[in-house]
Amino acid sequence: MKTIPIKVEGLSVFPEGSNNNFATGDITLPNLTPLTSTVSGASILGEVDLPSQGHYGSLEVGIAWRTINKEAFDMVSPDFKGLEIRGAFSEFDNSRSSVVTRAIKVVVRGFSKSLDLGTLAQNATTGTTNTIEATYLKIFIDGQAVFELDKFNYICRINGKDALLDVRKALGLA
Repeated sequence: MKTIPIKVEGLSVFPEGSNNNFATGDITLPNLTPLTSTVSGASILGEVDLPSQGHYGSLEVGIAWRTINKEAFDMVSPDFKGLEIRGAFSEFDNSRSSVVTRAIKVVVRGFSKSLDLGTLAQNATTGTTNTIEATYLKIFIDGQAVFELDKFNYICRINGKDALLDVRKALGLA
Protein backbone atom coordinates (compact mmCIF):
# COMPACT_ATOMS: atom_id res chain seq x y z
CA MET A 1 0.00 0.00 0.00
CA LYS A 2 1.52 3.30 -1.12
CA THR A 3 0.37 6.22 1.02
CA ILE A 4 1.06 9.92 0.84
CA PRO A 5 1.15 11.70 4.24
CA ILE A 6 -1.25 14.67 4.41
CA LYS A 7 -1.57 16.12 7.94
CA VAL A 8 -2.24 15.58 11.62
CA GLU A 9 -6.01 15.23 11.76
CA GLY A 10 -6.39 15.19 15.55
CA LEU A 11 -4.26 15.40 18.68
CA SER A 12 -4.78 14.67 22.40
CA VAL A 13 -2.37 14.83 25.32
CA PHE A 14 -2.82 12.82 28.50
CA PRO A 15 -0.90 12.45 31.73
CA GLU A 16 0.61 8.97 31.39
CA GLY A 17 -1.78 6.31 32.68
CA SER A 18 -4.81 8.64 32.62
CA ASN A 19 -7.72 9.11 30.24
CA ASN A 20 -8.19 12.79 31.16
CA ASN A 21 -6.78 14.71 28.23
CA PHE A 22 -5.24 18.16 28.56
CA ALA A 23 -6.50 21.11 26.54
CA THR A 24 -3.30 22.22 24.83
CA GLY A 25 -2.24 24.10 21.78
CA ASP A 26 0.74 22.40 20.21
CA ILE A 27 3.42 19.88 21.14
CA THR A 28 7.00 20.36 19.99
CA LEU A 29 8.74 17.00 19.79
CA PRO A 30 12.49 16.67 20.41
CA ASN A 31 15.27 16.64 17.84
CA LEU A 32 17.03 13.27 17.74
CA THR A 33 20.65 14.38 17.41
CA PRO A 34 23.19 11.60 18.03
CA LEU A 35 26.27 12.45 20.04
CA THR A 36 29.44 12.04 18.00
CA SER A 37 33.12 11.37 18.62
CA THR A 38 35.79 12.79 16.35
CA VAL A 39 38.16 10.11 15.07
CA SER A 40 41.48 10.93 13.44
CA GLY A 41 44.85 9.31 13.04
CA ALA A 42 46.66 6.78 10.91
CA SER A 43 44.69 5.43 7.92
CA ILE A 44 42.14 8.29 8.10
CA LEU A 45 42.28 11.35 5.87
CA GLY A 46 41.53 14.17 8.31
CA GLU A 47 38.71 13.67 10.78
CA VAL A 48 35.43 11.75 10.89
CA ASP A 49 32.62 12.51 13.35
CA LEU A 50 31.12 9.11 14.15
CA PRO A 51 27.79 8.82 15.97
CA SER A 52 27.82 7.02 19.33
CA GLN A 53 25.07 4.46 18.90
CA GLY A 54 22.12 5.05 21.22
CA HIS A 55 23.54 8.29 22.66
CA TYR A 56 21.53 11.42 21.93
CA GLY A 57 21.80 15.04 22.97
CA SER A 58 19.23 16.81 25.11
CA LEU A 59 15.64 15.83 24.25
CA GLU A 60 13.38 18.81 24.85
CA VAL A 61 9.61 18.47 24.54
CA GLY A 62 7.56 21.67 24.44
CA ILE A 63 3.92 22.11 25.36
CA ALA A 64 2.24 25.30 24.14
CA TRP A 65 -0.89 26.19 26.08
CA ARG A 66 -3.60 28.60 24.94
CA THR A 67 -3.74 30.24 28.38
CA ILE A 68 -2.20 29.91 31.83
CA ASN A 69 -3.88 26.93 33.49
CA LYS A 70 -3.56 24.47 36.37
CA GLU A 71 -2.14 21.71 34.15
CA ALA A 72 0.85 23.88 33.20
CA PHE A 73 1.77 23.98 36.89
CA ASP A 74 1.24 20.20 37.23
CA MET A 75 4.09 19.84 34.74
CA VAL A 76 6.57 21.59 37.03
CA SER A 77 5.65 19.66 40.18
CA PRO A 78 8.29 17.22 41.50
CA ASP A 79 5.93 14.23 41.07
CA PHE A 80 5.53 14.69 37.31
CA LYS A 81 5.59 11.23 35.71
CA GLY A 82 4.99 11.46 31.98
CA LEU A 83 2.80 12.18 29.00
CA GLU A 84 1.03 10.23 26.30
CA ILE A 85 0.57 12.18 23.11
CA ARG A 86 -1.92 10.54 20.75
CA GLY A 87 -2.50 11.67 17.22
CA ALA A 88 -4.29 10.73 14.03
CA PHE A 89 -2.54 11.22 10.69
CA SER A 90 -4.44 11.51 7.42
CA GLU A 91 -2.77 9.80 4.49
CA PHE A 92 -3.87 9.29 0.91
CA ASP A 93 -3.88 5.60 -0.04
CA ASN A 94 -2.92 5.62 -3.70
CA SER A 95 -3.91 1.97 -4.29
CA ARG A 96 -7.51 2.58 -3.11
CA SER A 97 -7.80 6.27 -4.02
CA SER A 98 -9.01 7.09 -0.52
CA VAL A 99 -7.88 8.83 2.64
CA VAL A 100 -6.85 6.55 5.51
CA THR A 101 -6.06 7.33 9.15
CA ARG A 102 -2.90 6.20 10.95
CA ALA A 103 -2.47 6.35 14.72
CA ILE A 104 0.62 7.73 16.40
CA LYS A 105 1.35 7.57 20.11
CA VAL A 106 4.34 9.23 21.75
CA VAL A 107 5.20 8.38 25.36
CA VAL A 108 7.45 10.91 27.11
CA ARG A 109 8.90 10.77 30.62
CA GLY A 110 11.19 13.37 32.06
CA PHE A 111 11.76 16.41 34.19
CA SER A 112 10.51 19.96 34.00
CA LYS A 113 13.03 22.44 32.63
CA SER A 114 10.89 25.55 32.49
CA LEU A 115 7.48 27.15 32.58
CA ASP A 116 7.19 30.35 30.55
CA LEU A 117 3.97 32.05 31.64
CA GLY A 118 3.78 34.12 28.46
CA THR A 119 2.00 37.42 28.00
CA LEU A 120 -1.34 38.69 29.28
CA ALA A 121 -2.99 40.71 26.52
CA GLN A 122 -6.64 41.39 25.92
CA ASN A 123 -8.36 39.13 23.40
CA ALA A 124 -5.23 36.97 22.86
CA THR A 125 -3.68 33.68 23.93
CA THR A 126 -0.93 33.90 26.54
CA GLY A 127 1.72 31.84 24.78
CA THR A 128 2.35 29.86 27.98
CA THR A 129 4.82 27.00 27.44
CA ASN A 130 6.32 24.13 29.40
CA THR A 131 9.64 22.57 28.46
CA ILE A 132 10.31 18.99 29.53
CA GLU A 133 13.74 17.30 29.42
CA ALA A 134 12.83 13.82 28.21
CA THR A 135 14.79 10.90 29.60
CA TYR A 136 12.44 8.38 28.01
CA LEU A 137 10.81 8.53 24.59
CA LYS A 138 8.82 5.81 22.83
CA ILE A 139 6.96 6.26 19.54
CA PHE A 140 4.30 3.93 18.13
CA ILE A 141 2.82 4.10 14.63
CA ASP A 142 -0.35 2.06 14.18
CA GLY A 143 0.45 0.25 17.44
CA GLN A 144 3.95 -0.80 16.39
CA ALA A 145 6.93 0.56 18.33
CA VAL A 146 9.26 2.33 15.89
CA PHE A 147 11.55 4.13 18.36
CA GLU A 148 12.39 3.73 22.05
CA LEU A 149 15.07 5.56 23.98
CA ASP A 150 15.53 5.12 27.73
CA LYS A 151 18.58 7.14 28.74
CA PHE A 152 18.84 5.73 32.28
CA ASN A 153 18.50 2.06 31.26
CA TYR A 154 20.76 1.91 28.16
CA ILE A 155 17.85 1.15 25.84
CA CYS A 156 17.73 2.31 22.24
CA ARG A 157 15.48 0.40 19.84
CA ILE A 158 14.81 1.55 16.31
CA ASN A 159 12.27 -0.33 14.17
CA GLY A 160 12.69 -3.42 16.39
CA LYS A 161 16.50 -3.43 16.37
CA ASP A 162 18.08 -3.20 19.83
CA ALA A 163 21.06 -0.93 19.19
CA LEU A 164 22.51 -1.27 22.70
CA LEU A 165 21.95 -4.96 23.51
CA ASP A 166 25.67 -5.77 23.28
CA VAL A 167 26.53 -2.75 25.46
CA ARG A 168 24.01 -3.83 28.13
CA LYS A 169 25.45 -7.35 28.05
CA ALA A 170 29.01 -6.03 28.43
CA LEU A 171 27.86 -3.92 31.42
CA GLY A 172 25.98 -6.82 33.02
CA LEU A 173 22.63 -5.11 32.49
CA ALA A 174 21.08 -7.71 30.16
